[in-house]
Amino acid sequence: SSQAPGDFLSFLSILLLASGAHSLLEMEGIQQKCVADVIAEIAVRAATEAEAQVDEELLRLDALKEDDLEELRRKRLERMKSTHADKQKKLAQGHGEYEMIDEKDFFNVCKKSEYIVVHFWRESTWRCEVMDKHIKQLCLKHWGTRFVKINAEKSPYLTERLHIWCLPSLVLCKAGKTEHTVVGFSEFKSGDEASTEEVEELLAKYGVISLRD
Repeated sequence: SSQAPGDFLSFLSILLLASGAHSLLEMEGIQQKCVADVIAEIAVRAATEAEAQVDEELLRLDALKEDDLEELRRKRLERMKSTHADKQKKLAQGHGEYEMIDEKDFFNVCKKSEYIVVHFWRESTWRCEVMDKHIKQLCLKHWGTRFVKINAEKSPYLTERLHIWCLPSLVLCKAGKTEHTVVGFSEFKSGDEASTEEVEELLAKYGVISLRD
């Protein structure tokens, strides 16, 4: 059973008297010193135990962090592998390049890729050459989208069906359907002096490329 503070002090007084503390003031001073030492010892012990608990918790958190980091590394590696495999598959289908296709291949190309930019082009039109320059840069950067061009003069069926009346025209396709047609440079603030970045932003606006690529 625990001793009351009064009992402890009485016991301490007897010990002090027995040890040669003769005056009351001397005895009270020694008592205060002993009590302070006991309190200090208790405080140190409590602090040590608290520190040990904190250290244990920090170790536990460090272990969790390490596990979390390992899980993040694993997931990131899986995403990288998946992205690489997807890229290789798309590159095999003609992504990452800018090539001419025939009218007869248009629908087959549309079936194979989710996002397609089709440039209806004519060799004698200098504005088509300007658009070519932009697309050649974008196809390398945005490999998730297929970029192709079609000779409008040799594709009467498509030009009529897709209402191509001005060159260059960019037909933007999603999931096998035509989403939008950019007629000439009409949608660019700078007209035919538009930068590659402006062309990129417009294609992203219609969702056929992502600016995060």
